[in-house]
Amino acid sequence: MFTTMGGLVSCLQCQARAKSTGTQCQKPAVKGKRVCRTHGGASTGPKTEAGRRKCAEVRTVHGQETRAARLERHKASVRLTLLEALGYALGMMAGPRTRGRKPNLG
Repeated sequence: MFTTMGGLVSCLQCQARAKSTGTQCQKPAVKGKRVCRTHGGASTGPKTEAGRRKCAEVRTVHGQETRAARLERHKASVRLTLLEALGYALGMMAGPRTRGRKPNLG
């Protein structure tokens, strides 16, 4: 619990964390939410059925990434993973393998 206004009000503290430092936000969370107004606690989301449908279809992040673009990047990542595995199996490649999480091949 987080107390504010000289100990008169107790509430949850915002759960958002800074990307650069990893420190937690110091603001109180909006009632019934886990984050403050700055970090999206005031957001209510789409209200109409058309708005919900559009949001589900597009799912963009800052307008630069669409579901189709993510799917295409996933397919390319799977192809590269398979080629790398084949290269190691045939002895054409040596040394450490590519770092990071491997894509779901299913």
